[in-house]
Amino acid sequence: MVSDAGFVVGLVTHDRPKLGTLLWIATPTFDDEPTCIEVEGITSWRWPVLFPLAAAVSRRIMVPIGMVSIPDTLRPFPTMRSGNRSAGWSAFTEAGGVRHQLGPTSDSSLPIYKVVNDTRLKEMVVSGWRQEDEW
Repeated sequence: MVSDAGFVVGLVTHDRPKLGTLLWIATPTFDDEPTCIEVEGITSWRWPVLFPLAAAVSRRIMVPIGMVSIPDTLRPFPTMRSGNRSAGWSAFTEAGGVRHQLGPTSDSSLPIYKVVNDTRLKEMVVSGWRQEDEW
């Protein structure tokens, strides 16, 4: 996806048909559209986010680059948090498609389980947004 920071790479790791695709967003951005080989070489990932990938691809907002191996550290569903500041945050993970509640959390570094559109995703990358910013 093209942004004001350059080409943004998202790696698909999990699909949630009713919510969106879990994308891990790469830390580096690229001046030109990256190749599969360049994507394979990425070792730093910002955070995962749910994104309506199928719609973005059909609208040509995102362009698939190709199939790459998912790094071992990104294969399991991540521990994430849901909730908000006023209600509190709760941690969870998933295994075998089943959600496992881990209880209340005070860990602001956990990724937030939320869906964002392409405009918000670009804003997050360009601004250097981090999950700790939303606590």
